[in-house]
Amino acid sequence: MPLCYKRNADIGCQACEQCRKSHVKCDQSRPCALCKRRGIECSLCQDVTFTALEFKAPAAGLLKDFVSKTVEGPATFVDETEEVADLYQVTNASVEASSVTSDQHPSPRPGLSSHGTPVTDATDAFFLWRYIDFIGPRFDMFDDAPRYFSTVVPQLALNDTLVLLACVAVAARQYSLVNDQQQHSHEQALTYYNAAIHLLSKRLQDSGPDPSVFASCLLIAHCEMVESKATAWDLHLKGTGDLLKMHGWHGMSGGLAQASFWIYCRMIILASLCAGKPAALEPREWIPGGVFPDPATWTLKSWQKKVVFLLGMVHDFWSRTPPDDMDRHAKQPHDARWKELEAELVSLQSQAPAVCSPISILPPDGEDNPFQSVRYLNGPVSAAWQMLHTAFLILTICTPCSQASSRLSVLSRPDVTGRAQMYARQIVANSLANRCTIAWANAVQLLTIAGQCLVVDAERNACVRVLREIQQQTGWNTRASIDRLGVAWENSLSYESRGRHSAVGQVDAGKLLYYVWLGDERSPS
Repeated sequence: MPLCYKRNADIGCQACEQCRKSHVKCDQSRPCALCKRRGIECSLCQDVTFTALEFKAPAAGLLKDFVSKTVEGPATFVDETEEVADLYQVTNASVEASSVTSDQHPSPRPGLSSHGTPVTDATDAFFLWRYIDFIGPRFDMFDDAPRYFSTVVPQLALNDTLVLLACVAVAARQYSLVNDQQQHSHEQALTYYNAAIHLLSKRLQDSGPDPSVFASCLLIAHCEMVESKATAWDLHLKGTGDLLKMHGWHGMSGGLAQASFWIYCRMIILASLCAGKPAALEPREWIPGGVFPDPATWTLKSWQKKVVFLLGMVHDFWSRTPPDDMDRHAKQPHDARWKELEAELVSLQSQAPAVCSPISILPPDGEDNPFQSVRYLNGPVSAAWQMLHTAFLILTICTPCSQASSRLSVLSRPDVTGRAQMYARQIVANSLANRCTIAWANAVQLLTIAGQCLVVDAERNACVRVLREIQQQTGWNTRASIDRLGVAWENSLSYESRGRHSAVGQVDAGKLLYYVWLGDERSPS
């Protein structure tokens, strides 16, 4: 897991943007040797994702009890890959756990009983309650009982300093983002984060399988991901993935470990979705045997988990499909697998529990909402449908080609573009009609994929509008998604000459779908 770090923009030791995107080592000359060989422009990245701040912990509340002395000596870089490690300078967190004993595992905070003692500091209590109100329900989106992150984790926090720091850090971060990053709130959030990440690095030295550490990793990763571009999310989740692999946790481990595992799976799918690259953990490894066991009777919880699993399988199919033509021997099993996935999606859609039925269906009401409005019972239900429709959309974009046809020609067929448009509209309409922050926090990457497929200006404007509202209400960074949509829509235009000196752009729906199918990893620059 990462220690507190900042970008090296101020010390003249930085890889170029082109090497960073390619995940290769840059020699840091200007221009660098790799860009010279490629014959491309070599430029520094001006869009700084990570925050360059180092500050003192406030002498109040949890952190007053937590801080005993300033950490001395060099910190170690433990999370980012070697290819990008030169972009960061590790900063010393100005905290050290007074409760961390020589066995590297913290004992309960002084004065706590086996059931925990209530928090008595007003600031700590404010953020812990904000965690329970805002963050816990997001994490428990597909967990109906016992709702581990809303009920169990806050209780664990009363006896475990790491869990408490992780809870208040993620809540303070969310609070600072929705309050326009006021300087005091911003520094307060990063102080909690600094303390949490420092204690986490000590706890990770303990090789014991502790689900509370797994849960804390996810909360701390949330702190990092909420303001980062989606292209950096896999880096923030790398340490968490290494931890679960080390301890063998999976989708049927039971308890807090199982709940944390499924949250991790949602995170890695969203992290990989727009890039079109395989997720950090192949879906077949999520469950022993690689097959999701269908229950005799579908509950909401089991149905939602199957939705996540199938979205993972469809995404994996898409990301592993070669961009070039396949030979006949490879194509036959590939097309058969596509049909299997289509049948599984259709079957799951038909098996939705009664609680997933729409509550209301209203027609479009003009420019503000050009879509049919389908309202569901709550945010978790609407989020599950949005993920299922995204799986249908991706599978449509992966429609098999015949030996004589190209990918672009298939995606330009009216039946394919019409089906893709239908699913894209359903995904965007879902967020417009079901204005729930629980679902909105899960929707950014889904809306980014769907929005790229839209061809009507009113629908595009509605997609951008809801993305902006999501950032205002949840704190999730949607600026990069909006920029990505603008580039995709501009690239989809094909120009026709009108008169001597003018041209009119016409939307090429097939070209839109083709660039979505390519994804970031395969698209030409």
